[in-house]
Amino acid sequence: MKHEHDDHSNHAAMHIHGPVKDDPREYAKFGLVITAVLALSFLFHEVFSLPFTESLMGVFLVTFAGFKLINLKEFAYGFQSYDLLAKRSLQYSYLYPFIQLTIGLLYMMGFASTLLHIVALLVASIAAAGVLKSLLGKNAVHCVCLGNVVKLPLSRISFVEDFGMALMALTMILL
Repeated sequence: MKHEHDDHSNHAAMHIHGPVKDDPREYAKFGLVITAVLALSFLFHEVFSLPFTESLMGVFLVTFAGFKLINLKEFAYGFQSYDLLAKRSLQYSYLYPFIQLTIGLLYMMGFASTLLHIVALLVASIAAAGVLKSLLGKNAVHCVCLGNVVKLPLSRISFVEDFGMALMALTMILL
């Protein structure tokens, strides 16, 4: 059964984002952000250690949440076009960057715990499932993982990002 808000959110997402383009300059921006996140994590911890993974997750989540918060409304409607929970609740779309920010800050401040790893695993897994479903359905939507700063089509990069976060959280649970 189709809900009235589905039409509104799809229309709003298409209106806000316009046609999906695959621009190499946008990938360069994305690469720069990832390089900065990795550099900050290397600065503080030995590579492939648990503190490094926690630091990487923290910096990554805080950075990506910050980009989403630049234009929260645009993010919320764009996210609703492909995330499984956001499709059911626009409020979740608005809350998502704050969830990421909180998880990231807790990691960065050294408050990592099994509970935090489980929450990070759940959040990242749900996001990865939504991206995978959209990719398999060949839905042409923008990835809003970096808010309006980097405009890329939803792609395997988005899936790898979310799946990678889930995998790192799972690894931290098992260690």
